Amino acid sequence: MRRIIFISGLVIVAAVGGLVAGLILASGSGNKFAGSGGTLSTTGPHAVPAGNAMAVKTSPKRKILYYWDPMVGPSSISPKPGISSMGMALIPVYAPSSGAGTPGEVTVDPAMVQDMGIQTAPVTLGTLVHPVRVVGYLRTPAPGRYSITIRASGWIGKLFATTNGTTVKKGARLFTLYSPAILAAEEELIAAQKALAAARKIANHSAIRDTRELVQSVELRLYYLAVGWPQIKKIARTLKPVEYVTFYSPTDGVLTDIKVHQKSQITAGTTAMRVDTLSTLWLDAYVYENQLPWIHMGQHVAARIAAFPGHTFDGKIIFIDAFENPRNHTTAVRIELPNARNELRPGMYALADIHTTPFKHAILIPRRAVINSGTGEVTFVEISHGHFDPVPVRTGLSGGIGMRHVLQVLSGVGPGQKVVTSGQFMIDVESQLNEIKSRFMPKVPTTAAATSPNKSTPTTPDAGEGPPGGSTDGAAKPAAMPKGMKMPVTKPNSALSQ
Repeated sequence: MRRIIFISGLVIVAAVGGLVAGLILASGSGNKFAGSGGTLSTTGPHAVPAGNAMAVKTSPKRKILYYWDPMVGPSSISPKPGISSMGMALIPVYAPSSGAGTPGEVTVDPAMVQDMGIQTAPVTLGTLVHPVRVVGYLRTPAPGRYSITIRASGWIGKLFATTNGTTVKKGARLFTLYSPAILAAEEELIAAQKALAAARKIANHSAIRDTRELVQSVELRLYYLAVGWPQIKKIARTLKPVEYVTFYSPTDGVLTDIKVHQKSQITAGTTAMRVDTLSTLWLDAYVYENQLPWIHMGQHVAARIAAFPGHTFDGKIIFIDAFENPRNHTTAVRIELPNARNELRPGMYALADIHTTPFKHAILIPRRAVINSGTGEVTFVEISHGHFDPVPVRTGLSGGIGMRHVLQVLSGVGPGQKVVTSGQFMIDVESQLNEIKSRFMPKVPTTAAATSPNKSTPTTPDAGEGPPGGSTDGAAKPAAMPKGMKMPVTKPNSALSQ
């Protein structure tokens, strides 16, 4: 019993103490207000004048576009307050103060622009330059290949050219050949020469004419059997047949593809060896599809070889293949490189820079400012500070030197506009979300909302007060919807959620 009385006394004392403290605080606040000359005092740094106290409650009203739950997504959009499928109160979304704008417009707080890393660059009018760098291998040009082909069957006598890669001069001995067909033609030439000499002794002009024609015919036959004119004239002069005819190199070059050996048999039509001249080489390079518009016949090329650091070899494009390799989507480009000093060798790997023709008076935009949406290309144009608008663009050629990669713009933006070059992907996500939300918004005609006396636009006293709470009886009613339009039904498993 004593314990109960003691506890009751403590409760009474605490209540009296709280009441006294409250009276003291109320008296102090009233004194401060009365002695401050009509100023509503606060303990924080944001003091509000008493004369403007009502202005806080009567700030300009902002139009509520709709209510939604960001956790559910656009499927939760509703024209009036309520509860979402996740059991959370719907949040109001207010119309921008500067106007409705396009559905994809994005407004970013200027204070957040730097935090998000958003950067812009101007659209310029200039010259589009794009140096094309290709790789390839050196090879022997087709016009520089000389085949040594046997035109009469026989046997190799002495083989002087025995090793592939040996450098030979024009007129150097390659091999000797014994051929019964060639030896028979030599005997006919000797007999024709003797007949011509006999006709000249008796001064028979008819016989001289006939024998001279016979001599010329046999000489041509030997020439067509690959016997050189010096050897033919020697046989006609000495009247002695040559059992082993010597074959000589037709040009300066390198021996390749030797197919005969000492004393080996060879048939007519067989290529004994080949002599390749290397005074000029071909560089076969390959360019991709997006580089083809920059490539033209006759363009100058600077090639670099690893074996000659710091030195470039100048050439020009002489051939562009009419077909494309379907495996890697490249096209062969042939470059002619002079090799007067025989420094270059077939098979060498080369890097080549093609001096392309610049495109003048082109509208240029940074390459990173363009977002490929799959069905088109979009860039974000800065309308004002913190205000960005998506604009579809159509681009052409790409170019740039070093780290400055630019695109040619055919339509969409013009010189002087600023486009977003960094942070545009976050803006793109917000822009697409705004477009999706605009499709779910109720389409309320402005004239109907303004002229209807019984309907009012949902408003709120202040943008900072947040969603209306408590009962919805006192909330403003939504504007009338056009006939035939149905409000979207909130579904937990909507395909547009998340």
